[in-house]
Parts: sequence; C-alpha cells; structure tokens
Amino acid sequence: MGGHHRLSKQTKRYLGAAIAAAVTTFMAMAALSEASAQTCTLRDATDWQIALSDPMEEQSPGYIRRVTEQFLDACPDRPEFFEASRVAGMAAADMGDADGAVRHFRNAGRMSNLLANFYAISAFAAAGDDRQAWRTRDQMVERWRSQLERSDMVSMTAEPAENGMIYQLSFRKTHHENGPRAAWVAVPYEAGWPATLSFSRDRMRLALQRTRTDPAKADFHYVDLNRCQGRRTLGRIDARYASAEFDAAARASLIAYLANPDQPQARPSKIDLCVWPARLLPSVPKRRS
Repeated sequence: MGGHHRLSKQTKRYLGAAIAAAVTTFMAMAALSEASAQTCTLRDATDWQIALSDPMEEQSPGYIRRVTEQFLDACPDRPEFFEASRVAGMAAADMGDADGAVRHFRNAGRMSNLLANFYAISAFAAAGDDRQAWRTRDQMVERWRSQLERSDMVSMTAEPAENGMIYQLSFRKTHHENGPRAAWVAVPYEAGWPATLSFSRDRMRLALQRTRTDPAKADFHYVDLNRCQGRRTLGRIDARYASAEFDAAARASLIAYLANPDQPQARPSKIDLCVWPARLLPSVPKRRS
C-alpha cells in the first residue's frame, strides 16, 4: 500500500487502540508537575495524539508515520515513546517498508496489542529475520494463552501434535449470543501462522438464514476455518450437537494444516499482513449483560 492512500478500516483500528492507550498514560502523567517532566512535556505527547486524528489532514500511513517519527525523534524519553514506536512500525508496514517497520518494532518494547504483534511478525519475516518473526509469534501466543487460562469464561486444553500445538477452547455464553462457542487453534512449532477452526453463532448470518428458512429450524452453529488471509465457512452444524462430537474431526483438520502452514509471501515493496487476526487467537468473551 502506498503512503498516499486513505487508511483502511484495519489501520484505523490500530490508531484507535493507540489513542485509547495513550489517554490512560496522559491521565496518569497529568498528576506530575511540569518541573519533573523531561525536555518534552505532556503537551508534546498530546499534540502528537491530536495530529493522528487531525480532520484537516489525509490520514494516510505516510502522514501517520511522519508525525509519529517527528515525535519519536524529539521525545525519546517520553513514556509514550514505546506506544509511538508501535504506531510508526504499523504505518511503515502499511507502506511496505519492512526495514523501517522492524526498526520501530525493535524499539516498541513488550507489545500486548494483538494487531501490533501480527504486524511485527509480518515485518520481521519480510525483512528476512525469520527467527525474530516466529519468536514474536510464540511470545504473543504465550500471552494469549495465559490470559485465557486466567479467565473463568474459557476452558482450555493443549495437545502437542507432530508439527505444532493444538489448543481446544470452550467459551461460556457470550454477549448477545454472538461470537464463538468453541475453537481449535493450531500453532506451528516452526515458521507459520496460526489457524483456527471455530463454532460460532454469527447474528448477521443467522438473521439472513432465518429470512430464507423456517426460523424454528435455523438453530445451528457455523463451522469456520480462519486463516491469515481470510475465513472460509465449512458448513453448519445443528446447535444440539456438542463441540466434543466434532473434536476428532477438528483436530485431524488442523494436524493436516500444521504439516503445511501458511507463511508470509516475499513480495517487493509489500508486506503480507494478516486479515482479522482476532479470529486466529480468540479473546476472552464479554460477559452477558
């Protein structure tokens, strides 16, 4: 993607996450006196955040990168430096600049944001640093696994396969009856992206189906295969069937995937970025209200 195009929805999501995270930092830093601040102050950080959503500017990756790198160069000691490095890395990746993206991601510290981690993996792979790419993936998966294990909304089991790990997840009923009910996540031992098979009740797809069939007969789960470049619906299963009845088939399918997992493709001036990474590593569901 060139630096003069408007931001995609995916890019807007990472900017939204950056602004949300920075607001927390600003509130904490506001309690400090200006006398104790670095050469750059909270005002400099606030100006950078405002620039990210300036309605008078075309919010292209090139613009986001430029204003963020200006902030990084001027304010290397600000606490927002790590967050800004993440934003600059993602913008550089959207521009197809793997070396520039890697330089920023190396300065971003520990990244908890899922989308940023997927960007970083793609950038490291495109820059030829496969070791760091898949180390980043493994660290990301470990944080994801630890978060799910601490939640009472998810039960998880892990099973080693010949070429990777398979995690089986069961979710309690999710907010508004939407989202996955169960998922099987495959993570390669060596190079490769995760892939996920999921049972889900997608409200939009169910509503569409009910307009075409008898609503009383439209109670089912969708079975989706989620890979880095998209989702493919494999079919529908009656909601009365438990995920345990599908477990053997799901594991067999993902074992086959692990034997030949998806990997970023090397292409000049373009970085292969994952589509909807949250489908590959499902998060803790929202509690029902």
